[in-house]
Amino acid sequence: MTFPHGTTVTVLRDSPGGFDAYGDPITSTTTETDIPNCAVAPRFSTEPTERGRQGVIVGLTVYAPYGSDVLFTDRLEIAGVEYVIEGTPGSWSNPFTGSTPGMEIAVVKAVG
Repeated sequence: MTFPHGTTVTVLRDSPGGFDAYGDPITSTTTETDIPNCAVAPRFSTEPTERGRQGVIVGLTVYAPYGSDVLFTDRLEIAGVEYVIEGTPGSWSNPFTGSTPGMEIAVVKAVG
């Protein structure tokens, strides 16, 4: 699968529903927020493999604009496929120049 430069990624964030005045559970809600102008690349395993075998794709890396509102508890939808976030999204900034090139997010395909 290839992704064009400037891919729009959708952040899926669940909010717990809680309980109503009678103590009955309220359904949780999912908020969808688009992040335009992302780059998406395959992420390969760096674990040692059997002799002669190539690394395998273990997920994707999303490069989003700096300051994008993405939490490690969110999910991302990319080209119609849902992914879960591995680790904490990292924003890159240069301490010497103040340049803010972006945010790196590691994701794997959601199961179930």
